[in-house]
Amino acid sequence: MCGRLIRTARPTLLAVPALFLALGTASAQTADLVTDRPDQTESAAAVPRGLVQVETGYLLSRDDGVDTFEAPGTLVRIGLGARIELRIGHAGIIGSSRRHGAGDSEIGAKVNLIAAADGWTPELAILGGLSLPTGAEPYSSDGVDPSFLAAFAHELSPRLSVGYNVGAAWESSPGRPDREASLLYSLVLGVGVTDRLGAFVEAFGDRRTAAGAATGVSIDGGLTFLLTETVQLDLSVGRGLHGPTADAFVGTGLSFRLPR
Repeated sequence: MCGRLIRTARPTLLAVPALFLALGTASAQTADLVTDRPDQTESAAAVPRGLVQVETGYLLSRDDGVDTFEAPGTLVRIGLGARIELRIGHAGIIGSSRRHGAGDSEIGAKVNLIAAADGWTPELAILGGLSLPTGAEPYSSDGVDPSFLAAFAHELSPRLSVGYNVGAAWESSPGRPDREASLLYSLVLGVGVTDRLGAFVEAFGDRRTAAGAATGVSIDGGLTFLLTETVQLDLSVGRGLHGPTADAFVGTGLSFRLPR
């Protein structure tokens, strides 16, 4: 993940980052590489045992005329076996040309519970993570914050797939004793244009549980391109539609799997 759910100029790590599903979408035309970027929807596939996958990128967002960047937002996925992966992430450097600092880190896991979709039964994975306050002020939450997601995927045709996430996240704020809870959701449609080129369109957002809080709704879309069976480039753009979201954002990234 990288990167993450875009609500304001500061995206979160977990929901961030996630392209395509393990089922025939663009990033999965080779079964060896299924990434969790650049869309916001996490895939339902876990990295196979003994493999290490690195997903990193640059994100630029604009909110109320203020530009903020995040680079290199990085997620390292380590296959542990039994369809389980360890996830270690860092938001990178966050800020603007005048002021910037390190963002927070995250550690978590993904467990694939249903390895393949069958009819109405989706592929299914559960993700859980903890955000760690390793960043600099004002880019750190100053708290250890939990989050979890359920990731679902369906194959509609050999080149068309749909995925969706539902979950929740809690976020600390400096000077506030209580965490703010949010319900998270996303829905993505992925198309394999060719064996190496893919595209996606997506809607995603959050609902903060505090009284009177607005629901955030955003849309995005993008492309992925497999340079090799273990190296992928991506590009995405999006905008906020409602609530506390970034006005617009654009990102690009590189994902690769380390050799054994």
